Amino acid sequence: MIAKVADIGVTHVKCTPVEVTLTWENSAYSVYPAIWLRDNDPANRDPRTGQRLISLLDFPREPRLRGAEAQPPGQLTLSWEDGPTSVFDLAWLRAFDRSLRMSHRPARLPWMGHPATAFARCDFVEWIKNPASREDWLYYVGRDGLAFLSDVPVEDGAILRVADLIGFVRETNYGYLFDVRSVPEPNNLAYTSRALPVHTDNPYRDPVPGFQMLHCLASAGEGGESIFVDGLAIAERIRAGDSDNFNALSQTPVLFRFQDAVADLTAERTMIELDARGEFRAIYYNDRSIAPLPFKGPRLKKYYLAYRQLAEMVREPDRLVVCRLEPGDLVLFDNTRILHGRTAFSSGAQHLQGCYLDADGLYSSLAILARKRNAEHDGRH
Repeated sequence: MIAKVADIGVTHVKCTPVEVTLTWENSAYSVYPAIWLRDNDPANRDPRTGQRLISLLDFPREPRLRGAEAQPPGQLTLSWEDGPTSVFDLAWLRAFDRSLRMSHRPARLPWMGHPATAFARCDFVEWIKNPASREDWLYYVGRDGLAFLSDVPVEDGAILRVADLIGFVRETNYGYLFDVRSVPEPNNLAYTSRALPVHTDNPYRDPVPGFQMLHCLASAGEGGESIFVDGLAIAERIRAGDSDNFNALSQTPVLFRFQDAVADLTAERTMIELDARGEFRAIYYNDRSIAPLPFKGPRLKKYYLAYRQLAEMVREPDRLVVCRLEPGDLVLFDNTRILHGRTAFSSGAQHLQGCYLDADGLYSSLAILARKRNAEHDGRH
């Protein structure tokens, strides 16, 4: 969040040809290199779209500063040896330094098994009408990977009223919407009454859908409970306890595949995916769609040891969230983090309607809600 100008105070400005150092009123300081300041000069952005109008090649390889002063109030004015002055908003500079990644995505917090009541839940009407409630709910979806809505209308397509306020629905070979219920000739074990061990969906797709939403239209008379497990917590536990297994799962790609009469989908990826900083990005675990492992000898044995540890951990009772979705209940979860499954059902016609959502749309909606709330807050002060 960008701080208000009234909250920004600079007690000292130090300028050299290659950088500017700002000392703030709380004695903290920030250092901004000259090349970074030149590259991010607000004058070189379109005022309507905010998009950059210049290339890195449009200014010198080593731009040099002549001077800097915290004037006019709330702004920093820079003069260059080889170009026009630049004017930066101090609030923007301060906010950028506080959050270098400029991300609106909540920090993801790992969890062990809890009652489903421990996760965010909101009434559908409140969620629709109140942007603040929707923002809070989406924040907890990002933080915990899992959240619920209650009293969603029990009607075909009602899930799209929720999806339209979150982001972009990903259409797949299963359709724009898909119905999870027992059918006579299923092309996927999800469309049977069998128990489904916990898994992530569609690891054979590139890219994998970011979020999944399921809306209960009818519940089984017996069985059919939903199960959720935090893959982030499992990945970090393996990292802390067995570096060899963690390295095997995060460095060795394996093939996932799905085939039916109209689709043949394959993708190669590691079961645990890390980002460029080595932090957890995603888990891909689906033992129904993993292809035969292509390794031999010691490498095969080593990988099976790691795979078995992961398979054991995703079924540990202390990690499970088990709940029964009743008609009108809706759950949204991060498909790149949360494994899900269900118990078998033997009576009743359980019917869940689902769709996939791209992660960028969800986090964009969260950022827009936060931006509007901040603007309304600043307008009242």
